[in-house]
Amino acid sequence: MHNVKALATASLLLVLILTACGGADSPQNSGINVGNAAVDFQLEALDGTQVSLSDYRGQVVLLNLWATWCPPCRAEIPDIEEAYRARQDDGFVVLGVSVEQTRGSVAPFVQAMDMTYPVLLDEMGKLYKTYRAPGLPMSILLDEEGVIRVRHIGGMTGAQLDAYLAEVLP
Repeated sequence: MHNVKALATASLLLVLILTACGGADSPQNSGINVGNAAVDFQLEALDGTQVSLSDYRGQVVLLNLWATWCPPCRAEIPDIEEAYRARQDDGFVVLGVSVEQTRGSVAPFVQAMDMTYPVLLDEMGKLYKTYRAPGLPMSILLDEEGVIRVRHIGGMTGAQLDAYLAEVLP
């Protein structure tokens, strides 16, 4: 009887340790580097809806952190928009994340740039800090499972984006 109690206690401790340390699907595997499951977040979209990264599981997602005052950001947006329009039916979505700017400054810019993909507001820079962006723009490409496949710092050309997408989209 003593061995049964000892075995039950040891089994319970093992389960607690494994749970605390994380298993294969644990948030411990989430992070900000290539190969990590992307850290989930929730931000308000320009249209007022709440958007979570996890809402897009099953799709290839490009997180593009940018600001209206940033010249390289402004330069890459047309190429990102073109790729989005061409590949959205293939399961590709762009989440444009405006960093530390208000809706009032972002909305006219989005309209002027004819951006049709969802634009999220990171007014306090929380997502920017979470993903430890060294500057703007920064793009993170996630596969359908939400795993970071590319972390691109600086302006991105259409050719670079096409090459990245060729790796994750059929």
